[in-house]
Amino acid sequence: MNRGNFVRRWANSVNCWKIRPVGRLYLIAEVDGELAGMLQFQPGKRKRNAHAGEFGMSVRKKYWGMSIGRKLLQGLLQWARQTGKIRKINLRVRADNERAIRLYRSVGFKVGGTISREFCIDGRFYDAHWMGIELD
Repeated sequence: MNRGNFVRRWANSVNCWKIRPVGRLYLIAEVDGELAGMLQFQPGKRKRNAHAGEFGMSVRKKYWGMSIGRKLLQGLLQWARQTGKIRKINLRVRADNERAIRLYRSVGFKVGGTISREFCIDGRFYDAHWMGIELD
């Protein structure tokens, strides 16, 4: 992997790389040279909501249980606090994804509401929880 565009390495047991295009954040976790997980954060595009943004995260199933999701999430929270600009982080998670919801709650995210039929996977609809954390 060409690391020329990567800002710095972080985390201990997993190689994690931070990419910072203007106004956005991408975190990539690799294990033994293989992509293990990623996180993408996008802030609001207008001045009135630039203080808040939404992220998505994915960890390959074979790497579940290695705290990769937690490390990616901690990297996001650390970066957001350091910016001095991001004051709220939001996400949508399938309402039946108890493992992810437990992780998000453990670092301070709260459910703000439930959205019906938010995801459609293989023709089946799933509800989602809208979760957020305030950083101030």
